[in-house]
Amino acid sequence: MKYVPPILAFFAVFFVLLLPQQAVQGVAAKADDSGLKPDAPLAVTSTPTPLATATVVPSTTLVPTQAPDPQLACLRINFEVSGDVAQAGTYEVQELNGRPLASWTAQDGWQDSGWLRDIEISFQAVYVRVLYQPGGGADPVEMAIVNPAPGTTYGWVARGMCHALEVGWP
Repeated sequence: MKYVPPILAFFAVFFVLLLPQQAVQGVAAKADDSGLKPDAPLAVTSTPTPLATATVVPSTTLVPTQAPDPQLACLRINFEVSGDVAQAGTYEVQELNGRPLASWTAQDGWQDSGWLRDIEISFQAVYVRVLYQPGGGADPVEMAIVNPAPGTTYGWVARGMCHALEVGWP
């Protein structure tokens, strides 16, 4: 089941309460022109009113929809925390020894790669860096990691986990 923010649930309930209520048929019938005996009970019928359904609005924060493979890593490249945006080009995630793990080709203004899954890493957990390659033979630019591993300037990924690499321009 997906998480629904409380404010959306509140508005869904509020919307349902504002729906017009249908009157029960037969209750307002007049006794003098109904043709019924005064002591006869009135027939009560009702028509079911359909309930409104809440529409789930996707959150801007991505959450993996399935658990990652315990032997593989999962990551995403994200500019949200830094407040920057991507420039057109390729962003490559590498282990510190230079071993490529994943890449994302972005357009100008994009902020998130989405989840990149099933990544094989050398150890249970590794430090990583993100390199931006603008194309055209220019030198790659090492992106700043704004959520580094403690005591380092590097990002990290681990087997069996999905982790966002929050990046910004150096």
